[in-house]
Amino acid sequence: MLNIKTIRVIRFFSKKPLLAAAGILIVLSGCKTRLVLNSSEKTLYPISSEQPIDSNILAFYLPYKLKLDSQMKRVVAISEIEIVKGRPEGPLNNLMADAMYSTGRAKDIAFDVAYTNYGGLRVQLPKGEIPLYRVFELMPFENLLTTVKFKGSDMQLFLDYIAAGGGDPLAGVRFKIKEKKAVDVVINGQPLDLNQDYTVLTSDYMANGGDGGEIFFKSTDRKTYEIKLRDALLIYLEKQTKEGKTLNPVNDGRIRVE
Repeated sequence: MLNIKTIRVIRFFSKKPLLAAAGILIVLSGCKTRLVLNSSEKTLYPISSEQPIDSNILAFYLPYKLKLDSQMKRVVAISEIEIVKGRPEGPLNNLMADAMYSTGRAKDIAFDVAYTNYGGLRVQLPKGEIPLYRVFELMPFENLLTTVKFKGSDMQLFLDYIAAGGGDPLAGVRFKIKEKKAVDVVINGQPLDLNQDYTVLTSDYMANGGDGGEIFFKSTDRKTYEIKLRDALLIYLEKQTKEGKTLNPVNDGRIRVE
């Protein structure tokens, strides 16, 4: 006897009148008979605010929404200013890089410089209370902390890549941008040594060469940690709050244009 299950599949998309395909999927078990889909129907399903509320769907997801809202509206930090990003540096750039640096050290990760890409900072943070959902808006991706090692000469090329782009979030290093190159580089208080290896704490996205970061293909000794970039920021923010500190990140001259 055939055990046949029929499933109607409808895909929905947002914002525009939708072209959805409704088809019949046949799932068989118990024999070698093979049935295939031989027809489908296309129907427009317009979705707008004028659509009546489906009480059954609302009743289904509302408990989950209320639980999620109670978590996402939890205040994780207080800021004295609106925290925005900028180039060659910005308060949000420095906050993010400092958070990575602080959390990396707290987690006993060995590195010299903390770095993430400017484009990865998706929104600014507000003045006053910063709820958890704002952090998810800022860092919506699931990227993990990752370390890579550069030879001193390649570290110079890495910093030149940042300088050519106008500046990125960095901690543990200071330099000037001159003719799109990094000059007068100081790493953790010491001048850049082209004969020394340096370890950069970044994200797996950048370590994979994301956002034009082909320079990372020159790196070695890659290590990925089960700590999300977003969580590195959260750990830092909650530490500041626990210590009774408010946020007030400023530009401190770690990257300057000559």
